[in-house]
Amino acid sequence: MINLPAVQRLRTGSHAAISFELPIPYRAAFWAMVEKAKTDFWNVKISRPKMPRTTGPESQCNCANGYCRQISVATTNSFEAVKERMKVLAIPYGYPIETLIDGSVMPKSESELDTVQEHGFIKAIKQFADEWNIRLIGDDGE
Repeated sequence: MINLPAVQRLRTGSHAAISFELPIPYRAAFWAMVEKAKTDFWNVKISRPKMPRTTGPESQCNCANGYCRQISVATTNSFEAVKERMKVLAIPYGYPIETLIDGSVMPKSESELDTVQEHGFIKAIKQFADEWNIRLIGDDGE
């Protein structure tokens, strides 16, 4: 199986046929797979590429970290502990999880979030702050 990164669709002029440009690093592996195939039928899964979260000054990531820092100061808990707790609280808002071998779930790294998931993370942080009467200061990065 070959998992391709985002590829560009090539217009065929037909609604019955689709075509994609195969990235150069994947061409040899793809054609080797085609040559070994006993049939011309393939399983194909297509989805839109996700929009990665924003980083840097005035970004969603900066906003979430700033809010977690403010909550850690207000509660005297460590930044790391606050951020991990906020990730857990953000799961109902679409924060991605990883299921461990024992069936328990853990929030994934913030680096794996897209913009929609980061928005849910920020929303969970703001809700927590509201519930605990912690005033958050700064741009909300949304």
